[in-house]
Amino acid sequence: MQVCIKPIVAEALALRAGIIDAVKLELSKLRMLSENSTLIRAINNDAQVKEIFGIVKDIQELSFVFVEISFAYVPRSSNVEADRLAKLFLSASFVSNL
Repeated sequence: MQVCIKPIVAEALALRAGIIDAVKLELSKLRMLSENSTLIRAINNDAQVKEIFGIVKDIQELSFVFVEISFAYVPRSSNVEADRLAKLFLSASFVSNL
């Protein structure tokens, strides 16, 4: 059975995974970019989006580890690498769930 994950959920999971990796690397400053403006608004403005509520809370809690962290929207055309990483994360998650 194939699991379908909504793009906003995939983007939020990828963002959280990136933050967790940054914590492990003991980075003090971080700038996270996303092509999903709804996700960025949810993180920055504490807007509630049902599908990603828990993931956003995780991201917000992890953010306190950093001296400086920012979340910004970037158009897809400027965010090709992040899109590739999000797709890679999804495929890795799918394989690990088999």
